[in-house]
Amino acid sequence: MSDRSNRPIRWAIGSAIALSLSALACAPATPGSGPPTTISHDSEPFTIVLIGDSEPRMRGNTNAELAAYVQNLISYGTDTEEYFDSDGGSHRIDPELVILAGDISADRSTSIANDMGIWQPLYDSGIGFIATFGNHDWEPKDFSDGPGYSLAGHLANEDTRAFVAETQRRSALASPHFTYRSFEPTSAHGPDTYLSTYRGVDIASLNTFLYQPSYFYPEGWPLSCNLLLGGAGCQRFVSAEGQIGALEAALSSDTSRPTLFVQHYPLTTGQSWWSDYETSGTTVTEKKQRLLSMMGRFDEVALLAGHNHVSGHFVHDVGGRLLDEYVAPYFGGNNGEDLTSGGGFLALLVSPTDGIIEVKEIPAGTADTTVATATLVGTYERT
Repeated sequence: MSDRSNRPIRWAIGSAIALSLSALACAPATPGSGPPTTISHDSEPFTIVLIGDSEPRMRGNTNAELAAYVQNLISYGTDTEEYFDSDGGSHRIDPELVILAGDISADRSTSIANDMGIWQPLYDSGIGFIATFGNHDWEPKDFSDGPGYSLAGHLANEDTRAFVAETQRRSALASPHFTYRSFEPTSAHGPDTYLSTYRGVDIASLNTFLYQPSYFYPEGWPLSCNLLLGGAGCQRFVSAEGQIGALEAALSSDTSRPTLFVQHYPLTTGQSWWSDYETSGTTVTEKKQRLLSMMGRFDEVALLAGHNHVSGHFVHDVGGRLLDEYVAPYFGGNNGEDLTSGGGFLALLVSPTDGIIEVKEIPAGTADTTVATATLVGTYERT
């Protein structure tokens, strides 16, 4: 069981080491060089928290409401006592790293200026926080108000990219146990993916989904193309295959290494969400199988996702191997009108030696429930 009262001190001592390592940790990835290494390989189980779809400034959610949910997360290491069921309830739910699986903010609204203040108390409390982005954080090809990727939409994408990068950077500065590497987009613009390590557990952050394409604009854009609509609809998409290959090559060759894959869309999400605008020449089934194949390299592995606004646990049969997918409950809250609708999370008890020991749902308003389970065989669509 960890001692939260001493953790900010321990993390502060390690921050000087982390500062000297940060330049190396942020360097572009070299394919095949393996995942980052951690300073500590302590085998004591610890808590990683998965949340999904915070969505401040939409659906009635407010920054203040989300900030209250963040304070609730922090309380599990100080005032709120809740325990995992494994080992006779001897392990307290005590968040050390929080992962946000997309939909950070409202449409075209995610940025360091708008959103980092909500999450900064986690860093201040000695808790790491990393985010991957979702469909509300990234401009689609076509939006409800017309073609996407206008100048405004592109700038919003850049703000999202900066926010995601900043969560990795701040976590690395906060703790000597957290390191990361980034994998740049395959074209001029697009998402970065990340391979992070915390206390011997690897985390591959894939954003909306593994095949989110990159893009570029014609020379002279936005003046040279569709100026009346702010340059919308002029982008040219490029497959993420190169980026996927670089990340895949950097995954550990140690099959016993616990590895978490994080993206916004669950494998159980409908096919339309998995479009990469035909840049890779792959079917949706092939895209999902590629992710499952990457997961299947490891003995202790899980996919962590959001998007559905309801928790779930799905088991995928891949050649007789069962792979787990966990979907976070809704973290947004609808302006406090229903205090049970937001702030829920999944708590993962993990260890670098024992892997994923337990996953427990902590919904808003109660602290004792189980994640609904369904087994999917031969299909990846929600039943």
